Amino acid sequence: MAVKLIEQEGAVGLAFSDEKKGKPFFVDFLTPGWKKNFTEGLPRNHIFRRALGAANAKPRVCDATAGFGSDAVMALAMGCEVVALEKSALVAKVFRDGVQRAARQDLQMKLMFARLQLLEGDAMEQLGTLVPRPDVVFLDPMFDKPKKKAKSPKSMQMLQELLGQPPTEAEEEKLFAVAWDTCRKRVVVKRPLKARALRPGAAHSFKGQSVRYDVYIKT
Repeated sequence: MAVKLIEQEGAVGLAFSDEKKGKPFFVDFLTPGWKKNFTEGLPRNHIFRRALGAANAKPRVCDATAGFGSDAVMALAMGCEVVALEKSALVAKVFRDGVQRAARQDLQMKLMFARLQLLEGDAMEQLGTLVPRPDVVFLDPMFDKPKKKAKSPKSMQMLQELLGQPPTEAEEEKLFAVAWDTCRKRVVVKRPLKARALRPGAAHSFKGQSVRYDVYIKT
C-alpha cells in the first residue's frame, strides 16, 4: 500500500510509503485555525451554515463521507449533533485519534466532541440503520484529481491513495437515493464549483470560491 499507518509522539497518522512524497499527516484540532473556528464559529450567513439549515437551528447532521472530519467538526462547532460515517478503517482511526487527543487536552473540545458519533463502515449500509434519523445528510463524494499542475492537499492525496478512484455517477446517484430516504429534512451535496449537479432539482445552491453546496429539501 502506498500509504501506511504510523504513530509518532503519541499521535496516530498516515504516511506515504515513499518518504519523498512528503511528511506524515495527522488530524490536529488544536491548531490556531481550528481554535478560531471553535471560539468564533461561522457567521450566520456563511454558505456552509446556510446549506445545513443551521443559521437559526441546530439540526442533527450525518456526514456520510466524513474523511478526516473537517466538515463534520465544523458542523459540531455550529452546535449540531453529528454522526460521521467513514468507510476506510485507516482514515477513521486517524480521525478518531485526532478527536481523542484534542478532547484530552481541552475541556471545551471534550464537551463539543461528546456530540460526535464516529462510525466506521460504508454509508450505503450504515445510513438506513441510524436512530434517530438525521435531519440532514451531508455528502462530499471524492472529487477527481485536479487536471492542473497544482497538487491536491496532502490529506486529499492520501484519501485518493486509500480509496482509489472517485465514485462513478451511478454510485453517486445510489448514495444520494439512500441519503434522501434517510434524512428527515434535506440532503446537502458538496461539489467543485463548476462540476455537474449530482442530481437536478436542488432547492438552493450556495457558491464559494472553489466549491458549492447543492441543497435538496423535503417538502
